[in-house]
Amino acid sequence: MSIRPFIAIIMLAVMGLFAAVPATAQSRYFKDAVPYPRLKPAPIKPSTLPLIVLDPGHGGRDPGAIGQNGLQEKTVTTSAANELKRLLEATGRYRVVLTRNNDSYVEHDNRIRIARERQADLFISIHADSTSGRNVRGASVYTLADRARNRSRRIVNSQNWIMDVDLAEQTDPVGDFLVDLAMRSTESQSEAFADILLSNLEGQTRLVGNSHRRAGYFVLLAPDVPAVLLELGFLSNAQDEKLLKTKAHRDKLMRAVRLSIDEYFSVSRRSG
Repeated sequence: MSIRPFIAIIMLAVMGLFAAVPATAQSRYFKDAVPYPRLKPAPIKPSTLPLIVLDPGHGGRDPGAIGQNGLQEKTVTTSAANELKRLLEATGRYRVVLTRNNDSYVEHDNRIRIARERQADLFISIHADSTSGRNVRGASVYTLADRARNRSRRIVNSQNWIMDVDLAEQTDPVGDFLVDLAMRSTESQSEAFADILLSNLEGQTRLVGNSHRRAGYFVLLAPDVPAVLLELGFLSNAQDEKLLKTKAHRDKLMRAVRLSIDEYFSVSRRSG
């Protein structure tokens, strides 16, 4: 269930509180009489199945991590994402979009642009880790770190985001508040899904220590699409590489992800 209706209600209340604050020609959300950033209200999203955007990491000219025995991260992520897409669509409960479905490279900003333009309800970026320590192994899940929030704000200013309110019509205090509100709500939803995902991965595969991690990865920066980055294991570890090379292990992990998505949207429906 989308977080947008909740955000929209709060936005209307906040806009009323700030209605008495006059807009100025020098507002940060205007530049040379052109709205900056160029935001406009999103069209009303029809009531339909949740849209999941799956992002297989790397691809094309970028192989990602390479295992001790030559397994490339892009091969693992492409296979895993396609299997997860199949599992999700088989339930009949979701629409699924891949940022890529073959061995091609997609720029980071285009990956999150795909999620925003499709008004995704959840974004999952799939990767395999690597480190200099060959004994380190296990899966982990990343969500956006607090320190990266300013980078997320810059994303709002650098892309033609279609948000639920036209910031060009708001004063700076209102615009700042509404962007911050959307970001905080998104972060809360991302954290909730990450916790569900880790609980379902546990018992299906080894988890690395401190398995819920925070970082400023570009694909996590969309200000109003809940997002996680899933590391399936360490290709720098021979055991993890051997497992990730097998379809049986990848499918087991993707079934845990599918179950997590079911639980996440079940909770969202009850709370909504």
